[in-house]
Amino acid sequence: MISFDSRLIKSGDTFVAIKGQISDGHDHIDEAIKNGAKIIYGETEYHSGENIKIASGVNYIKVSNSREKLGELASEYYKNPSSKLTIIGVTGTKGKTTTCHLIYHILTKLGKKAGLISSISVPGYHVTTPDVITLNKMLKGFVDKGFNYVILEVSSHGIEQGRIAGIKFDIGVLTNIAPEHLDYHKTFKNYKNTKMSFLKSCKIQIISPKSTKLKILEGDFNNINAQTAIEVCEKLGISEKESKNALNSFKLPIGRLEEIENSLGIKIFVDFAHTPDSLEAVLGYLKTITKGRLISVFGCAGERDIKKRSKMGKISGEIADISILTAEDPRSENIFDILKQMKKYAKNYICIPERGEAISYAIRIAKKGDALVFCGKGHEITMAYGGFEHPWSDQKFVKNILNGYKDLAGVILAAGRGTRMKSDLPKVLHNICDRPMISYSMENLRNAGVINLVPVVGYKRNLVLREISKECNYAIQETTLGTGNSVLKALKKIDLKYIDILVIYGDDSAFYKPATIKNVIETHKNSNASLTFVSLIQENPFGLGRVIRDKNDNLIGIIEEKDANESQKKVKEVNDGLYVFKSNWLRKNINKINKSPVTGEYYLTDLIKFALSQNQKVSVYKLPDANEWQGINTPEQLQNAERKMSKRING
Repeated sequence: MISFDSRLIKSGDTFVAIKGQISDGHDHIDEAIKNGAKIIYGETEYHSGENIKIASGVNYIKVSNSREKLGELASEYYKNPSSKLTIIGVTGTKGKTTTCHLIYHILTKLGKKAGLISSISVPGYHVTTPDVITLNKMLKGFVDKGFNYVILEVSSHGIEQGRIAGIKFDIGVLTNIAPEHLDYHKTFKNYKNTKMSFLKSCKIQIISPKSTKLKILEGDFNNINAQTAIEVCEKLGISEKESKNALNSFKLPIGRLEEIENSLGIKIFVDFAHTPDSLEAVLGYLKTITKGRLISVFGCAGERDIKKRSKMGKISGEIADISILTAEDPRSENIFDILKQMKKYAKNYICIPERGEAISYAIRIAKKGDALVFCGKGHEITMAYGGFEHPWSDQKFVKNILNGYKDLAGVILAAGRGTRMKSDLPKVLHNICDRPMISYSMENLRNAGVINLVPVVGYKRNLVLREISKECNYAIQETTLGTGNSVLKALKKIDLKYIDILVIYGDDSAFYKPATIKNVIETHKNSNASLTFVSLIQENPFGLGRVIRDKNDNLIGIIEEKDANESQKKVKEVNDGLYVFKSNWLRKNINKINKSPVTGEYYLTDLIKFALSQNQKVSVYKLPDANEWQGINTPEQLQNAERKMSKRING
């Protein structure tokens, strides 16, 4: 086998040392040899005992360009698949994916055997063009299936990094060129030259028109892409009439002006627009079809071209009626620094750093006739925070909000400092895998359908609200008086129309799966209980409230550890801090909670005792997977949570 990753090398393999932006494969030649590499290609001059230590029986071959050599080797290994196919490569700043899918649709609709490799079909995160080894393997697969054509989306990174090295392109398409990826290419001239170098290498070269009379798809920009696809197919011997007829059944790819149906009387779209030109095109089109207000929700990616941020803020401010500035893959950058740059020339804007909260807010304020568009993520299924790719989908999140509970409100307890954390930062703002723990809690609740949510804030509340959104409906606990008092404050902010109230702690709920939260809610509703709470078994229940039962396993109540005797402290079934109450019952009983003589706090758990004494039904949902709960009260527990979340994210 061939690889440019020394970690994947096995006995007898060939290793190609590639110089990258962050790491240099030449620094890992020793590791490749240790793992069994027998042939090594590199650009560094070999001198015995100096730069590279070549073991006995290992052949080191110096080449002028490792990336080109890798492409040559990959092509040879997979028996030169590109020479057995008609390869159509599409590049450009915007419209690449849609144009690829248009060409593919025409060909397959007319019975041609064609393969498609686009940013939607490529495995991996934020990747348009796969590495050259994977690419040749995919092409070989198409050859084996008897395909004749392959449409390949080609990015500027893919060109520059040799991901298409050795691939023979029959037709090259350039959709357009505008400043993009300048963080990588440094200048627009370099970026343009990269695109043009690819186009010139193709046998047939096609440049998209600037305008068209076609009216097949929504938006002029999409019809220009359609016109280009028709021209490509003409080069393949397909008439314009045939192509147009085929396109009558075409649907835009996922995340490209994708409309999400709803019953609110509003239009909702998800689009990949993440450049000034693409944002302007999408918003400009939507403005022409919107009867009411146009609400734009978008972000700008971290570690990417910073010059476009203020431009995009300005464009949205000039076209949309309301602009909501939010996150789009912040990576290692501070989201507030990104938002500051985005709003420089913006108007009629709101900054909500959490993308989920931005989407929730947009849907909440939308009125009949309005149009909402969520830009920047499109088809992507992750969000990059720091060095972690967190699961994310605009489409799924929007649908979960639209299908959420209309008769239930949620309360998230986020007022505490967390003195054992040994920090002045509010407890819920401590990061797990580069995201504040409260972000997970709110996102999980929203995805579970808890769309009416009231956070209770207290200690350094401005910092907490800055993170989650000052636009949300929140309650304030001025003095730390316990969970019962927090819920009392929240109830004053919750309309009487809600039948059920969910309560959850904001500092230990990051690991809940939305499906589990939903199961708890459904268990409560189906049981017709006055209250439902979640318990789990903990081998080391230190610091947690114990679930107390009689000898017949009947529930007696919950006692906080501070108030528990030695016998009760040995109980391993604990309360994990997730409750669902009937709203009317909760409101009648919340003021009955007495202050603890030990701590001076009002405990929400007293309500269980009240319900039992009133012969009300109390339902206990035993958490099937204890890994969905994680207490975080100390720096050590925070580190454990970091490891646990990292493992979950990385699979």
